Amino acid sequence: MSARYGCACFAVPKRLLKQLADDSHGEHRALLQAQIEHSSKLRGQRAMQSRDRPEPRLGRQLLHRQVFDAQGQTFLPGQLLRDEDDPPTSDKQADEAYENVGIALQFYKSVLGRDSVDGRGARVDASVHYGFRFANAMWTGRQMIVGDGDGRDFKGFSHSLGIIAHEFSHGICQHIVPGGLGAVTVPNQPPALKGEAGALNESFSDVFASMIKQWHAGHDVKRADWLLGEDVLAPHAGKALRSLEDPGNGKLTWRKDDQIKDYRRYKPTDDVHRAAGIPNHAFYLAAMAIGGKSWETLGAVWLKGFDRLRARATFLDAAHATVDVAATLHGKGSRPHEAVKSGWKTVNVLA
Repeated sequence: MSARYGCACFAVPKRLLKQLADDSHGEHRALLQAQIEHSSKLRGQRAMQSRDRPEPRLGRQLLHRQVFDAQGQTFLPGQLLRDEDDPPTSDKQADEAYENVGIALQFYKSVLGRDSVDGRGARVDASVHYGFRFANAMWTGRQMIVGDGDGRDFKGFSHSLGIIAHEFSHGICQHIVPGGLGAVTVPNQPPALKGEAGALNESFSDVFASMIKQWHAGHDVKRADWLLGEDVLAPHAGKALRSLEDPGNGKLTWRKDDQIKDYRRYKPTDDVHRAAGIPNHAFYLAAMAIGGKSWETLGAVWLKGFDRLRARATFLDAAHATVDVAATLHGKGSRPHEAVKSGWKTVNVLA
């Protein structure tokens, strides 16, 4: 049975797209504004579809991927370009997406023992060349879509392991939290991620994307860059989408980055990308306090901790869950247990 879900989840925050649109003129401004509107409609369409229970896309083997060509259109999935075990194609973006989805699948399997997004070997579909110069990537509730970028502010997304892993991890979160963590429907508005639960949803993807990048590169916590989307922005647009090390530091990310890392600054009306900086930074602090390779100690703590959450979970719920799991896995009073507790205290979620 497919998980019911209420939101399409985008990599690039609306605030950044709006800022770039405001900085642009003429045709390019119209392009970005149209994409903002399209993304909003897409959330609603995908949310309505995801309330159905489509036939499960079971892989014929473990870690099964398929990459499609949307051919610049918005009809999904498009033309099949590469199936599992197929040789490389002549399409660079398709092969990049194929490889990066494969890395995410391997991470969850080899590090955490999880078979695909649903834990039961579901086939993972990704459509590249989605839309016209589409400056985003997303998990729709059923599959991944990957834009080519707008040709000016964004370089494209298929080559970015962090972005692909982020969207893949939205699929994981969809299946471990029934109903979708933070997914709500507001009257007369498209469904969206809201509140602390929505911020936790975004943070889950940021945290696991960072671990997947570190695992693939073999980097320990000191060598890691702790950035997401550092490879998708043109230089004039910014350096990265988010920083777990210092959320909201525009020198590391983009001008007017409004992420926060202290719960005392949180407001219930905050955008989920903004508020995700709080749990992101708690994870970063815990990883740095433990040292070594983040995924070896904290991967299972975060996955099992979030597996205890429900759709309207709060930051405090996530803090208690991850602290309790750290104690269970590593021992009460152990270095990981104390580090996770300290991380949540430093961002002022725990007293």
